[in-house]
Amino acid sequence: MSHSSPRAYRTVLDALQAPVPYADAGRHILIEPGSYPNTGFRSSGDFVLTAVGGPGTVTLDGATDATIEVTGMVTLQGLIVRNWSDEGLALDTAEGSVLAEHCEFVSRSDVAVRAASGAQLALKQCQVQDGAIVYAAASGIVEGTSVTGAEGNAIAIRSGSTVTLRACRISDAGGHGIWVTEGSRPLIEQCTISGPTSAGIRVDDRADAAIRNCAFHSSGQSSLIALDRGKAVAEDCLIEDAGADALWVATNGSLTARRIRMEAPQRTGVVVEKGVALLEDCEINGAGTNGLSLIAHADVTFVRGRISDTGKIGAGLASGARVVLDGTTISGSGLAGVSVEGGGRLALRNCTVVDNHGAGVIAGEGAHIDVSGLISERNQRPDKLDGGPQAGTTAQVTVPTQAEEAPAAAKPRTVPPPGEGTGGPSADVLLAELDAMIGLAGVKREIRILANLQKVAEQRRLAGLPPGSAKGRHMVFAGPPGTGKTTVARLYGGILAALGVVEKGQVVEVSRADLVSENIGGTALRTTEVFDRARGGVLFIDEAYTLSRKATGTDFGQEAIDTLVKLMEDHRDEVVVIAAGYSAEMREFLAANPGLSSRFSRTVEFENYSPAELVQIVETQADKDGYQLAEDARTALLAHFTSMKRDASFGNGRAARRVFEAAVERQAQRLADMEELPSGEELSRLIAEDLDVDTGLAARFGEARDPDQVGNLLARLAAMTGLDEVKRDIRDLLDLIASARRRRAAGLEAEPFTGHLIFAGPPGTGKTTVARLYGELLTALGVLAQGQVVEAARLDLVGQYVGHTAQKTSEVFERARGGVLFIDEAYSLSRPGGSGHDFGQEAIDTLVKLMEDHRDEVIVIAAGYTSEMKGFLATNPGLASRFARTLTFRPYEVDGLVSIFLGKAKTADYRVPEPTQQALTTYLAANRDRFREGNGREIDKLFRSAVTAHARRTEQLANTGAELTTEQLATLLPEDITP
Repeated sequence: MSHSSPRAYRTVLDALQAPVPYADAGRHILIEPGSYPNTGFRSSGDFVLTAVGGPGTVTLDGATDATIEVTGMVTLQGLIVRNWSDEGLALDTAEGSVLAEHCEFVSRSDVAVRAASGAQLALKQCQVQDGAIVYAAASGIVEGTSVTGAEGNAIAIRSGSTVTLRACRISDAGGHGIWVTEGSRPLIEQCTISGPTSAGIRVDDRADAAIRNCAFHSSGQSSLIALDRGKAVAEDCLIEDAGADALWVATNGSLTARRIRMEAPQRTGVVVEKGVALLEDCEINGAGTNGLSLIAHADVTFVRGRISDTGKIGAGLASGARVVLDGTTISGSGLAGVSVEGGGRLALRNCTVVDNHGAGVIAGEGAHIDVSGLISERNQRPDKLDGGPQAGTTAQVTVPTQAEEAPAAAKPRTVPPPGEGTGGPSADVLLAELDAMIGLAGVKREIRILANLQKVAEQRRLAGLPPGSAKGRHMVFAGPPGTGKTTVARLYGGILAALGVVEKGQVVEVSRADLVSENIGGTALRTTEVFDRARGGVLFIDEAYTLSRKATGTDFGQEAIDTLVKLMEDHRDEVVVIAAGYSAEMREFLAANPGLSSRFSRTVEFENYSPAELVQIVETQADKDGYQLAEDARTALLAHFTSMKRDASFGNGRAARRVFEAAVERQAQRLADMEELPSGEELSRLIAEDLDVDTGLAARFGEARDPDQVGNLLARLAAMTGLDEVKRDIRDLLDLIASARRRRAAGLEAEPFTGHLIFAGPPGTGKTTVARLYGELLTALGVLAQGQVVEAARLDLVGQYVGHTAQKTSEVFERARGGVLFIDEAYSLSRPGGSGHDFGQEAIDTLVKLMEDHRDEVIVIAAGYTSEMKGFLATNPGLASRFARTLTFRPYEVDGLVSIFLGKAKTADYRVPEPTQQALTTYLAANRDRFREGNGREIDKLFRSAVTAHARRTEQLANTGAELTTEQLATLLPEDITP
């Protein structure tokens, strides 16, 4: 299969449909290097697909339901398989057997690779990007494979699947790293799981997972979770920096953990609630609250363990927990080594509890404690054991007084409330804190009215009268971003707790991703779990309107809304729900379910801050960080905020913080250039020059900031191979800037500089490199404020539902303000993404408006093939007028390609003598079409291939006993060039 060979097939489907020499012949399809668009096929046959140029030389691009969909016995070798449909898969197999080696799979949907309905799938030394691997009623092995950037769970193992995961790297998942569910039985060993938004590994719904020699880093929530009759056996693992708990067992889950080291979980080392856990030879170091938090119906045995330096309690038992600590050492706890509430059952056997900042062991009234062989010494307070220890104890016996009750075992929560229970601030204190916030007069009035209603309702209840309806507690917080909605929600939770309306007052903050699952039925489960965490406090749903917009053909957001309505009815007195978002969109949200508007009976409107209030926010932030605003800075700030547009994207408090942070950076640059050491007053004073708010991030026509840097950058541009037309066009643009400066200086009119460009041409011709140089040039010339280059593609700009695209595009544009926004393959925005709505067109329309609203603040460069970019410019009437000109990047001829190769060799310290250059020229001329299509990218591959061949050849010489010279180690020969 090839683009250019005369007798080769042009597509995989053509090759699959071709006759074979005899009936039982195997079908082995060899694919020459290149990119093959519009791939998308379904096959039930047996075949092998091989990239003859080696891994990464063949790209199969599709936009159908699946780029490769097979049910036979299939082998894939060295391929890059991508799918650009919003709902498509790169690889899908059912009933068949697939082996993929050294392949890369990329998808725009949640799932990149799927094996289902009895399929067998083996992935070895592969890469999976931006989508998940899913096994559903399937089996197989994933070995030496990386899974990065999945929007949801990175690997899902479902429906009784049996899978081995070995030596895999899983990073930056938007959900769980690995989700094991529905009776599946995987073996997970030697894997590294880094940075998932939720858990590292979650095991639930009768699944049974064996986990060995794995490392968990920086999980967003608990690192390893076993719940809902899920069972996990984990051995010889490291858990670092868990965002919540290192291990969490709940709702009839079961965990056996051996030789697990847990370092610095932000909350708790091990939490067990209504579950069973056996922990042997485990270590918990530096937990933020407790080492062990063992809650109602926990049944735990902790043998030969070590718990050190916890923020509060080494091991905390609540009422109903049953725990055995055997041969365990607990030291350095902030409050107590061991604490047992009344009703808890604890056996302490041969334990050492030393050097804790409070008591070693505290037992509340009614606790059952069996102590033998305990060493409890060097603790800062004496032990307190209710009713005395059982026979064999070596501990001191003291009955606690009423004033010295044992601290309770801490139960996990998402966000600590401002005040907790009777020990937290009073309602009046919290209302005063609310009043101290800048602006928000209407919000403060509404919250005080609600607080008074709840106060009177509680007084009625104490008087034996009905307290009245609880419906008024649920609220909609409507308004633009950055207006304090989350902060007010936290204060409101504390106020309700102080008034006794809710039990605890914690605020659980969630968004659509926390409530909506990709699977039917999963959304109801996920929403219920979140709701349960919020019971006794506040559930804060940010951007709640996204639940009422369809992300796929199945409306899982609607399922979350329906579940939420039922839970609010079933637990009307236990949770206060606050739904937040833009005002207009929240009206759409309330219409999504007939019961929503009746449950959210009150909408609190958060208005944009006034210019004076924004100045006050900057001053408050400055004062907090030890800075002061000079009078001219305050005046400039007020004028700046007065001139800013207050559209839906305006950031309010966030915009004020960005101005302050930018001012601190500019002040540092100003003071760093001073010859004398600045005084304390100068270090703390921000002046108008630091603020840079006369034109914000807009372009300026002052003098060049760094003429020497301009010269260096122009030299770098000139040194690039070829691109004569591009270089001439860049110089013309710089001449326009210089001319505008001179005309302004002479008092003449000067046209505003429009630097938006189209970069047209094939890949590998230096478009991205030139974009970066262009941004640096404009910054050095004083045209751009910052000069960063933000690179984006369709995936970064296009969302999953109406309105989401505008938000994503605005966020990317915001990051580029003051610099360059480089949109690669921009023409893909003008092609429908496979759904009923043309979300790419929505991105284009949003981009046109942003380019107009911030015309002097961002340079936009749209890049892609020449012919396709003409279609892109035709999609919106205002698009072509926004781009000043088109720069054409022509394919490199053979001489140019040779020059690029020689440049790479020189940089890498390799010599290319004349015979080798002749061989290189001959090879490039013979493969002209391939290298004209790939240009510099193909040359880069060729150079790496030559270096590999050189290493192979020289190592063979060394293995024969030859002493290699420096010249041999540095010289590429003709035989190294030909692959």
